[in-house]
Amino acid sequence: MAKHGHFHRLHVKHKAAHRSLAEFKKQVFRDHVSMALHEFDQRLGTDRFPCVQFASRTHPVFSKWHRYFYRDRKKIVPKDIAMHLSPLSMAVWFMDDGAADYAGVTFQTHSFELSEVELLVNGINERYDLATRSRRNRSRWIIYLPSRTLSRFVQLIRPHLLEEFVYKTIPRRTRTP
Repeated sequence: MAKHGHFHRLHVKHKAAHRSLAEFKKQVFRDHVSMALHEFDQRLGTDRFPCVQFASRTHPVFSKWHRYFYRDRKKIVPKDIAMHLSPLSMAVWFMDDGAADYAGVTFQTHSFELSEVELLVNGINERYDLATRSRRNRSRWIIYLPSRTLSRFVQLIRPHLLEEFVYKTIPRRTRTP
């Protein structure tokens, strides 16, 4: 989210292979979006990465959410995050930041401090009893869901999961070559 004039707007960008997720989000925010999905190549050095994006119009609702999820221009986890962890929000978060692990799945939360990751872990465990835990990864912290609770997690998010993202729910050890 970024301020644009008096209020904030939402900017959504995904790699082109995840176009369906961008389309889904555009549909969710359809009352605030008038632009078509924009395709472009993002350049990093000499490499090019196909992307798709859209931005909403500015609106007070996005300023409200910006105040809730950002402090000093940095994304944060609010203390009462558990009340926002609905099955739909968990599914969208997983499609964005989820990944299959060797035996379970993870949420890639590298940008958050350990205390914030623990707020998320505790919120998930309180609401859904999924035995999630924080785990060190590349000197930062991620959320790990072990295989013993994976089927319950998939049951929770599956009604909202786009088909193109089901592969993320399949641990690497169980995939066929």
